[in-house]
Amino acid sequence: MRRSESKQVPRLFSYVVDHDNGFAPHPFGGFCTLAKCKYGTPKRPNIVELAQDGDWIVGTGGATGFRRGESAGIGKLIYAMRVDEKVPLSAYCSRYEGRRIDAMRSRVVIDGRFALISRHFFYFGRNALQISEIPVRCPDHSLEKRGPGFRSDFDQDFIRDFTAWLSNNFRVGIHGMPCKPSEEIEPPRCAPKLRRRSC
Repeated sequence: MRRSESKQVPRLFSYVVDHDNGFAPHPFGGFCTLAKCKYGTPKRPNIVELAQDGDWIVGTGGATGFRRGESAGIGKLIYAMRVDEKVPLSAYCSRYEGRRIDAMRSRVVIDGRFALISRHFFYFGRNALQISEIPVRCPDHSLEKRGPGFRSDFDQDFIRDFTAWLSNNFRVGIHGMPCKPSEEIEPPRCAPKLRRRSC
């Protein structure tokens, strides 16, 4: 699904990843997807309905999940991904049968739901970055969204500076395992480490 010609500027969506177990986001296999959560309804669309090609999705740590060992905690950047493709969730399930969606698939895969796919992503997981150390600031608020829902009120200068900083300092891909990996995912043979770009 392509961005309309009338809207050329990217948006950045920030939300809390309270269950960082390797499913949503799912960073394995050479690409990252957001398919199991952050979908809404026709009256209240969420990130997967609103995001288009070229937009960025950012997931930060949550307080509740941190207490259970399932999230990196407040003030941490778990992942960032550029949306390269948006497909109906049913087509995603057919194309990527090995990527788990939900035990009750029939309740998840319904008309009007989508999956976001990225091949330009930075997943940190348990090696989550300290947001306060990222050298870009939004004039009125932080990159972080606390609580339910999402934030997308970032100006173009902030988005450009933030994404350029990521690309200039880190290699695309996985930089850490999920905070609490599910037994149902197949992790890499070697545990990924934080991989900064060399000068």
